[in-house]
Amino acid sequence: MRFLLTLAFFAAIASSTLSSTTASAQDWKVDYRNSQIAFIIKQMNVPVEGGFARYSVKAAFDAAKPEQGTFQVELDIASIDTGSEEGDGEAKRPAWFDTARYPKARFVSKSIKRNNAGSFTVNGDLTLKGRTRPLSVPVVMTPQRGGGWLVSGRAVMKRSQFDIGGGEWADPTVVADDLEARFKILLNP
Repeated sequence: MRFLLTLAFFAAIASSTLSSTTASAQDWKVDYRNSQIAFIIKQMNVPVEGGFARYSVKAAFDAAKPEQGTFQVELDIASIDTGSEEGDGEAKRPAWFDTARYPKARFVSKSIKRNNAGSFTVNGDLTLKGRTRPLSVPVVMTPQRGGGWLVSGRAVMKRSQFDIGGGEWADPTVVADDLEARFKILLNP
């Protein structure tokens, strides 16, 4: 259950997909074997880590002007890995992610702002459990040999904004309201 909450974020960053607004935009291929979307949430003030086994990322941008691109990330919420079968099962229940009704979470970028060399803020919308909220995600884009990019970052979100974790779990002293999503996405030309 503790990992259930973090799932919400990583949909957020999670979530990041690039779509370019320029004619020279390139669609990038994701190296899923060397990519990861994970989360951390505190349960009873103890950090709990987890992640998602299945997700898709679409990235389109001009390497010379990545701030003109777009990112889109879609998470298969049922692929949540909380570290235990019990936790995975609980996370899928209606009080948490309700995967029967809301099997996917999605982040779609609206703008990318260059902060400094290699550092950007990706602004977009995160849709999770039927609710859409704005999310700003700080990312670092590191050039790789062979012309690829490693896109990495962290984002913090509030599980309560997405109605995740009800009943006894709604108490933030039991399960923190803040979730942190962490990701590294390896993009190849």
